[in-house]
Amino acid sequence: MGANNAQTATSTATAAILLSEWIPVIGLIFGGCCSNVFALESLVREVPKCGNLITFGQFAFITLVGLPSHVHLGWVPRLKPRRVPIQRWMVMVTLYFCVSVLNNLALGYNISIPLHIVFRSSGLIANMVCGYFVMNKRYPRMQALSVVMVTIGVVMATLSSVHGTHEHGLMRDSVIGIGLLSLGVVFAALLGLYQEQTYLKYGKHWREGLFYNHMLALPMFLFFYKDIGHQIQALSQSQSVNLGELPLVGALLGENMISVPYLWISLLVNVLSQWACASGVHQMTSMSSSLTLNVVLNLRKLVSLVISVLLFQNPVTPGMMAGCMLVFAGTFAYSKFRPVVAVPKKLE
Repeated sequence: MGANNAQTATSTATAAILLSEWIPVIGLIFGGCCSNVFALESLVREVPKCGNLITFGQFAFITLVGLPSHVHLGWVPRLKPRRVPIQRWMVMVTLYFCVSVLNNLALGYNISIPLHIVFRSSGLIANMVCGYFVMNKRYPRMQALSVVMVTIGVVMATLSSVHGTHEHGLMRDSVIGIGLLSLGVVFAALLGLYQEQTYLKYGKHWREGLFYNHMLALPMFLFFYKDIGHQIQALSQSQSVNLGELPLVGALLGENMISVPYLWISLLVNVLSQWACASGVHQMTSMSSSLTLNVVLNLRKLVSLVISVLLFQNPVTPGMMAGCMLVFAGTFAYSKFRPVVAVPKKLE
């Protein structure tokens, strides 16, 4: 009897510990990522081609937050010892930077948020192809059928989104946007494979990955400095709002009248929510399997899709809805099976 009570107490304590670890992470992913979609859509509706400024703001803020933990801040700042070689981070940074820039740029080319979410949920296609040829993975037949479902769903959603766009300029923009998203999906698949091998070899140091994936990419924004300058001007020309009228902020400011362009507030919300979202995702990679992470992220994308449709009245045709259902159903079916590695290859 005493042994059973002790076992029950141990199980209860273990469950409590797991819940205390998982609840904050789930909160960061769903709260941060869904808020990020809301702020992102607010920005791109007013300034469609502000993707580079958004990406730069996200990368700069996450770098600043991580500086005290990874840099000795003295007269001569220097990096603290790393668990993963800098060369590994450089490869991942390049891929991560390309994915972020391509995804944000695509929103400036007649790509709706619902289609954007569907496309980013279709990474299984590129993941399976890259896994087959690069990692020599072999997949069960049912898993391959799941990817066929996802492929059909993406094609249906894409054709439904483009259908009815008769103006030549809009059609051209849609094709460019779809091309950018497709390229981003391929880079994301390669990033996932490389990250998987890195974590297997050196351990899952998610805080280090979060910092270096953003810090090392900052110099790359020099290629877009003119574009970022124009986007800063566009945001600064938006209508001003009094910060004292905002919830919580007004209580802090009191009677002080401070006005700022409202799109800068949207950018701040986007940057803060992206930090929360990225922290949650990186932390979950160190706590769970890739399959669990995949299921959680696709649930989050489904919630983001619903928010986009309900709050911003984005048009969703029957074809796009059917495509969305196929994508999410195929994703969950895919997660039920594990690929078999025939002859492991190293992705150097």
